[in-house]
Amino acid sequence: MGFFTNALCLGMACVYSFFGITLAISMRDFWGPNSPGATYWNVADASGQWFARTLGIWMTAVTTSPWWAGVDKHALKKVYLPLNLLFMPMFIQCAFYMGKDTAPPKTNILPINMWITQVPVGGLLLISNLLAMRESAAKASSGRKRK
Repeated sequence: MGFFTNALCLGMACVYSFFGITLAISMRDFWGPNSPGATYWNVADASGQWFARTLGIWMTAVTTSPWWAGVDKHALKKVYLPLNLLFMPMFIQCAFYMGKDTAPPKTNILPINMWITQVPVGGLLLISNLLAMRESAAKASSGRKRK
């Protein structure tokens, strides 16, 4: 197993299972209008709360699956690539273009839009993902040269 493949899967599990568990418990209370200081969303109705819970369960189950379900990390990095590619512009949209819906309330610990913190995290995960894919390509090409 390559270094970047392991790093990617561990990074995705750490970021998205932590976020997923808190979403599954209550998006509104951890990251929404009732947050004690880390608000991502200023709007959280019942349907948003329900969707966040289901997404949180999914995120946690998938990102931790190599350790409890034996999901192959090489397959998972292929699943993660389109997600990480699409998450980046979405994080940028939330960080800079969604106005009052993601603006920091006065209660935030950091006086910035919390989505701004996701841009470098998403960037690191995307770079790890690309490097993990490169490990597979390098291994495949070295295997072809030996034959």
